[in-house]
Amino acid sequence: MTRFRLALLAVGFALATVPVRADDAADARKLVEKAVKAHGGQDSLDKLPASATTFKGTFHGMGEGIPITGTVSTQGSDKQRVEMEVDAGGMKIPIIIVVAGDKGWTKIAKDVTEMDKDQVAEAKEQAYAAWLTTLAPLADKKLTLATIGETKIEGKTTLGVKVSSKGHRDVDLYFDKTSGLLVKSETRVKDDATGQEVSEESFLAEYKAAQGVQHAMKFTVKRNGKLFLEGESTEVVLSEKLDKSTFEKP
Repeated sequence: MTRFRLALLAVGFALATVPVRADDAADARKLVEKAVKAHGGQDSLDKLPASATTFKGTFHGMGEGIPITGTVSTQGSDKQRVEMEVDAGGMKIPIIIVVAGDKGWTKIAKDVTEMDKDQVAEAKEQAYAAWLTTLAPLADKKLTLATIGETKIEGKTTLGVKVSSKGHRDVDLYFDKTSGLLVKSETRVKDDATGQEVSEESFLAEYKAAQGVQHAMKFTVKRNGKLFLEGESTEVVLSEKLDKSTFEKP
């Protein structure tokens, strides 16, 4: 058994070190180009890189559905502000989570806590993964793209692209084969409760145009296959840049 496990590890290492074929990378770029066009085009995506999305939904991470409402503001790969209100048994609890470069804070009711180094790193990693789903950064040649193949997701035939970058976890993006719209993203995240890495899948649906860019208005998030979060966006506002106070200590 030990020899068998070592053999599997050796095969995995060998496959991991094989560079992406040039023709495969080119195929992945073509898929991304189609997707970018479907979402509004590179010029539109680049012109308005910052966003503020108002949402409402249900959080299932504690084992029972908890209603939440709020706004997610993002700018680039390492700036994100989540401002929400949680309805816990009739008690309304305001929560703010901010990550700005190498700084981060969590505010629950009136109590503000500064994130430690590991918490900031994880928050930035999740902000990076979310940034990739805007598709705008995929034109960067520093990112390595590879095809995943064809698969069915929520009844749709999709084509997948794996996005790799040094220092970051891989992010898999799945696009509707017909429309080119993003249907699902998948990556690894650290679970807050256990500190262990888990698989996170985000399913996107019901696209609507906002300032020339297509945005999914419904979302479902699963962790290790279990429902984690679901909801809908009620408003999406795009801009060139958000006010700097957005990403300051709350």
